[in-house]
Parts: sequence; structure tokens; C-alpha cells
Amino acid sequence: MSRHQQVSALAGVAQAAVLVHQLALHGVVAQDKLATAVNSLFALDPANTLDVFGSLRQLRLGLETLKELFGSYDSLLAPGEGLRYFSGLLHLESQLKSRDAMLGQIRKDLERLQQRYPAITIVDEPAALRELAALYRTTLSTLPFRIHVRGDMNYLRNEHVAEKVRILLFAGVRAAFLWHQVGGRRWHLLFSRGSLAAEVDTLLRSL
Repeated sequence: MSRHQQVSALAGVAQAAVLVHQLALHGVVAQDKLATAVNSLFALDPANTLDVFGSLRQLRLGLETLKELFGSYDSLLAPGEGLRYFSGLLHLESQLKSRDAMLGQIRKDLERLQQRYPAITIVDEPAALRELAALYRTTLSTLPFRIHVRGDMNYLRNEHVAEKVRILLFAGVRAAFLWHQVGGRRWHLLFSRGSLAAEVDTLLRSL
């Protein structure tokens, strides 16, 4: 698979991670970024990576975050927290990919949600967001590895914020799953860092 597809998928992981970090600290994220994450969960049979995210422009934050990550270990993510989310999402996906029954259940429930909310934008439907967050809680949250989100507890105790955190983690794992599907591997982050960084620069220049 092309570096273009791998970097686009990896940008989805990075974008989810930085949005989780923002939510945990500030209690809000841009609605268009949340919509990109939510919609990615329902791209069940994409032809390519951009079918999952809508367009490359919608991954700008993720690409900018990757650029900083590949340039140094100081980034928008902050070394102690967001970078931990980024690594955690990749690790969580590695546990999910071998669990066929859980993958099947996730797909079945996402298809059910698509049928239940056919005429609205799901990101604007509170009931749909609650169900998405609940799906994360009953599936991915039960795996041996769990991502612990730290931030301002005034926000994290708010159920609406907590739901969005779960949805963004869900979307990050979905992006990590896509990255693996298009040939991405953890060792690439160490040994192919230069070529990944070059592709990030190329994609950012195209925006």
C-alpha cells in the first residue's frame, strides 16, 4: 500500500489523540472535527482511506500533529498525555484485531445505528452519540489494555464530555485499524520515520 494511504490513516489516529487531549483539558472540541471522527466509524467498506475521513483537509490537525511528532517528541499532544493516547490507540487496535467476535459485534451494532438514524447527521443526534459511546464501553473498554484519560475532572465527570471522549477513542482505534489494513506497522514509526515525515510534508503542502 502507498505511503499516502498509510500517513492519512495514521493522521486519523493522531487527530483523535489530540482531540481527546483537548476535551480532557478544556471540555470542548470543534464540531467539524468531532463529525469527522463520528462519520469515520460508519465507513464500514471504504474504497480508500479518504473514504473514511471525507477529505484530506479534514485531517489537517492530524497531519500537523504527525509533523511535530516526527520532528521531535514535543508536540501539540504534549509528551506526557496526548502522545500516550496516540501510542495507546495503536496498542488497543493490536488487541482488537485478533478478536473476530468483538469485531463482528461492533460492525453489527454500527450497521444497526445506521439504520436507526438514516435521515440525520449522527453527530447532531444526542441519542446516537450516547449509543456510540456505550458501544465503545461494552466492547473496547473490556479489553485487557485500557486507555486512562487524565485532565480536568470538572469536565471528565460530565457525561456528555465523557461520551465524546469515548467516541474519539473509538474513532482513533478505527483509524489505527485502517492504518494496519493499508500496511502500517509499529516498527515503521521507528525505522521508516524519515519517509513517513516526508509524506506528511507532501500532504500538508497539497492542502
